[in-house]
Amino acid sequence: MSDFEPQAPSDPAASPSPQQEKGRRRSMLVAAFGTIVEWYDFSIFFYVATILTKEFFGDRPDSLLLTLGVGAAGFLFRPLGAMVFGHLGDRVGRKSALVVSAVLMAVAMLGIAIMPGYDTIGIWAGIGMVFFRCLSGFSVGAEYTGIMVFLMESAGSKRRGLAASWAAANSEVGALLAVGSGAFLASTLSAEAMSTWGWRVLFILGALLAALMIPLRRMMEETDTFKRLQAAEKTKQAQNAKSDKPAVSRGRSPLLIAFLQQPRAILVAFLISSIGSVSYFLNITYVPTYIEEVSQVKNSGSLALGTIAAVVAIVITPLFGIASDRFGRKKTLAVLMAVFILTTIPAYALLADGNSGVAIFGVAFLAVPAAGWSAVAAAMVPEQFTGTSRFSGMAIGYNVATVLFGGLSPLIATALMSSTGLTLAPAIYATVIVVVAGVPTLFLARNMAGRPLAEVDRDRHLVPA
Repeated sequence: MSDFEPQAPSDPAASPSPQQEKGRRRSMLVAAFGTIVEWYDFSIFFYVATILTKEFFGDRPDSLLLTLGVGAAGFLFRPLGAMVFGHLGDRVGRKSALVVSAVLMAVAMLGIAIMPGYDTIGIWAGIGMVFFRCLSGFSVGAEYTGIMVFLMESAGSKRRGLAASWAAANSEVGALLAVGSGAFLASTLSAEAMSTWGWRVLFILGALLAALMIPLRRMMEETDTFKRLQAAEKTKQAQNAKSDKPAVSRGRSPLLIAFLQQPRAILVAFLISSIGSVSYFLNITYVPTYIEEVSQVKNSGSLALGTIAAVVAIVITPLFGIASDRFGRKKTLAVLMAVFILTTIPAYALLADGNSGVAIFGVAFLAVPAAGWSAVAAAMVPEQFTGTSRFSGMAIGYNVATVLFGGLSPLIATALMSSTGLTLAPAIYATVIVVVAGVPTLFLARNMAGRPLAEVDRDRHLVPA
């Protein structure tokens, strides 16, 4: 049986023709590929943060904090992009939103790649970096959420966890591509070449990947959920025309509908995504920077450890997607919470030890629960919403959490270490967030694993299961 099986007969999209099934699978593969580019973009920035610091802000004591602040600034624009693209995705189509976001992502990464450095244009280098980073954040406001919605709506009811987990797995592929490319260039180029032009190659690669997505996404087919929404809208307009009622063009905004009718779903999306963001950006993406700062490991060595973390995450992610389909989302999350709490601080202690062999075990410990949480969340978060405002509501809940607990986490972790002198400050911070956000999640979230999408989309099921 295919990993991406067609909808079961009880689903609205029952018994598709072979041609329809082929188009659906092609569309799902294209959609899943998009997370590679998105997370390559946001990961590569942090993997080469120490190089970007000197290139755009000069060699000052607080330059690293400035660079991490620019990275966080990109995340601040994700909710704005989420509102714009979420509305576009619910009104015009999931496909259209993803095409536009790919165009903007390519422009943003190319802009960073060709931006002159601090020695050439002074402070304008930093300003230009902020602009393109914010544009990048705006563009990816649609990416991960839109892709999760697309995969979740396209997969069979018994395989939504596995299908959506490929979005999370491919995000790790993007991170691996970023850290692997960075490690390769750092080991083959001289330190001077890497800091002057080598890092630019990494962003040019990202721009080319984003540009490749544009024609691919234009070939995607809309999900059955959105087609049903369009059909229902046409029927409503036809009925209004027959009854001589004033035509209401599109009704309320999908974002407003989400806030008014599905506030609990938005809250649950925020809570789940908060833990996912903290775990990913501290336990995987931030690891090379942490090792460089605490253990004084060379850039090539820290990036090699980051590569190990990404590989572990890629292998683990689909397994947790399968587990969430078989045992339920809540049970799987509860197990992952226990692993988070028990292993995060000890794993960071291993990273700070300075022994490369010991650090490998620390990297692996950190990657497993982070990847597992992302895998389960990929299906569980969109399952909290009905189809009418799934894209908009999920985009807000996910992206606000990503701003507060994703983009800001490396900055907060570095600041906590500087102010307290505790090398385990990032681990303590991550553990606290897991407990505070995880406990209410288990009580408030509805468990829709295995249920037909038509049932997920019914308003009467918007209560915890």
